[in-house]
Amino acid sequence: MKKIYPIILSVIFGITGCKNEQKIPEVAYSKETVSRPIPFAKGVISTEENSEFELAFSTDGLKAYFSRRPPDAKQMIYVSDFKDGTWSSPKLAEFSTDRDETVHITPNGQYLFFGSERPIPGKPNKGNFDMNIWMVEKTDKGWSEPKPLPEPINAVQTEDEEWPSSNNNFIFTNDDENFYFTSMRRGTKSIKLYQTTFDGQDFSEPKAIEGIFEEEKYWVYSAVISPDGQYLIFNSYDAPGGKGGEDIFVSKKTENGWSKARPIGALVNSKDEESSPRFSRDGKYFFFSRAENLGNYEYGEWNIFFVETQYLRLDKIFEHE
Repeated sequence: MKKIYPIILSVIFGITGCKNEQKIPEVAYSKETVSRPIPFAKGVISTEENSEFELAFSTDGLKAYFSRRPPDAKQMIYVSDFKDGTWSSPKLAEFSTDRDETVHITPNGQYLFFGSERPIPGKPNKGNFDMNIWMVEKTDKGWSEPKPLPEPINAVQTEDEEWPSSNNNFIFTNDDENFYFTSMRRGTKSIKLYQTTFDGQDFSEPKAIEGIFEEEKYWVYSAVISPDGQYLIFNSYDAPGGKGGEDIFVSKKTENGWSKARPIGALVNSKDEESSPRFSRDGKYFFFSRAENLGNYEYGEWNIFFVETQYLRLDKIFEHE
């Protein structure tokens, strides 16, 4: 099996309640109860021959964008439509032309964000590996031409700078204004959670959110907030309480911010690698990516799994606090 490095790039993600009060669609992605994680759209989106990881849904929940990496090729973004209970054969997204991943569509449907290794014009990467966040806007003819986000979000690596420093690849919001992201900003020692706001043109100076882990060395990345705004869910490498390698953790909203993180539990975490937590638009389903851990930083193919959120029993994780 070829060596595949874990998907643990810097991540941006969002928060509670949509200020525009859009009606959240209810879409049943399975005719049967999904009480334990199973591959999502097996054979169509989750396949045996490719790696698939991370996904995002259109505002109506009927279109899924996800990352797919064929054997010996870069991952790119594919799209599939949900009609009459069936997902269509995925097609390459119109804007995906390089190593692209981690789509997010804003609740109002106006913007689509994704991470890409494509170079930013006039800003060549001088480090060892650099990804940045790009944006397309909805038009009458589809999505606009991609453009990179400005500083202080993107930060192209300087000479001798190494991953994960200054890498960003995912942006997420639940209210079209407030954004949260994780990044190892240049000059810092770990991937942390940051908050920023977006006015349609510019992002505010990010502010770090501390205290999710007792020790700074444990990273917080690939994270989202549940649609009800109560839980921050992310993955971390070899953090306390995990099963080893990549595991998924959860923090609960408090009066003062976020609680200390706890492992999401054995229903999701295993001896293999788990990452990229996501929710359906209505919060009914929880999604994550999993790959077999072969040891020595080698992994099998990634696939997307899903389970009904109620079976995570997130409230029980913090029951004795």
